[in-house]
Amino acid sequence: MKVNIDGGGRSPRAAFRAVSLAPLIAAAALALNGCALQPAYTPPDMAGPAAWSVPSTEQPASSQAEMGPWWRALGDPAVDALAETALVDNPSLAEAAARIDEARATLGINAAAALPSLTASASTTRAKGQSTVGPSTTALSTSAAVGPSLNWEIDLFGRIRNSVDAANNRLDARTADAAAARLSLAADVVNDVLSLRACENSRVVLVEDIASREKTLGLTRLRATSGFAPPADVARAISGIATVRTNLAAQQEQCARQVNALVALSGKDAATVRQQVLGAGAMAGFMPQPPAAAPALPAVVLAAHPSVISADREAAAAWAEIGVARANRLPRLNLAALLTGQWIRAAGSTLDFTTWSVGPSLTGTLFDGGAGAANVSAAQARYRQAVASLQGTLRTTVEDVENALAAQASAQDRTASAGEAAAAAHTTLEASEGQWKAGAVSLFELEDSRRQYASAQDAEISARRDRAQAWVALVKATGGAVTQTPKPIAHE
Repeated sequence: MKVNIDGGGRSPRAAFRAVSLAPLIAAAALALNGCALQPAYTPPDMAGPAAWSVPSTEQPASSQAEMGPWWRALGDPAVDALAETALVDNPSLAEAAARIDEARATLGINAAAALPSLTASASTTRAKGQSTVGPSTTALSTSAAVGPSLNWEIDLFGRIRNSVDAANNRLDARTADAAAARLSLAADVVNDVLSLRACENSRVVLVEDIASREKTLGLTRLRATSGFAPPADVARAISGIATVRTNLAAQQEQCARQVNALVALSGKDAATVRQQVLGAGAMAGFMPQPPAAAPALPAVVLAAHPSVISADREAAAAWAEIGVARANRLPRLNLAALLTGQWIRAAGSTLDFTTWSVGPSLTGTLFDGGAGAANVSAAQARYRQAVASLQGTLRTTVEDVENALAAQASAQDRTASAGEAAAAAHTTLEASEGQWKAGAVSLFELEDSRRQYASAQDAEISARRDRAQAWVALVKATGGAVTQTPKPIAHE
């Protein structure tokens, strides 16, 4: 049930009273606006650790802002080209941009509610009437009316203001989401380029291994023909080649998958991707060496991370919507004005006159069965959900940074040890090949040396890839809040 108190009227006296009361009502509305039902939003405690538990092994000197786009620090032309292409045209970014546009439109809708609305109407009527008293007569009449009307809701209890605040906070959240999407997309492109380079390097190792084994097979067949080697050595050599060829087929499939992933991210065709990453200009075995990098302090990371900003703005929007729900339970004050010009022609005479009305209208709900209170409770529950989501985002961000730092330290150590192991395995293989040619070791021992060398090479390739990807993970985990020192491009 709603009660309506309308100050409008058609008599000049009533209109005068309404006009006289309007300034008083407006003043009261302004006073009531200062008495907000919902206090200002206060962010929950977002304090993180004072320092990172895993110390960075790097000693950076330059801020990320001074470096430009972070991926350029790798010095990889393929990364630069594909990342910039992906950021120009990508479905996920287009979706994020559309969400921003939607949030901006919603803000405009909510903000428009604070302004007066002006409408106009016009009508015309043709009527025919017949007298039933006395002689029967027929009368025709024509009437027309036209005029504007104005309606303005006075925001007594902050309903409109809080709805605007909620929409503005959600616009900020969607903007932060778009920034997070750009960061994630660039990180995915860089990781896929690194994975493709590592995959190609491993494929080349297998190809070279097959070529070396085929030479050994030829010598083994000559020895077997001459009676200096048993026939089983020929079979063993053939088996080894077949095994490596099987591994090569699997490796080629993996490389094709990496190419397809970059095609999906960048929108480029497979031939272009292969040319940019694996083209004639690419150095054999090249893997970019990341610069020295360390995260900013936890407080800085958590304050600037786009995911944290988005979660905080969602919490602020949910807080403002509690005020909207509370204000919806209270009366609404509208100022209305109407001006109508009318023209009536009947029985050969014309009548012109103008009517107008102005005054406040107060509308409130007397009984709603508890719906208003339930809406407030629901808004409060949504706010608690948003706060819980914000706290979860904070914890996840800290965890991601700590994991990235741990991976960075591990990759640094593994890269050094893997390089030493590969060098030692290569020396052992060269010695075994010389001894086998001299008949000092068996083919089985030579094949074992080959396997160890191939494994050491693969481990080194993986370690160098992991070192670069750990750097990417650190940049992504911190939201770009890292400092770094560029190094000369390393062609490892």
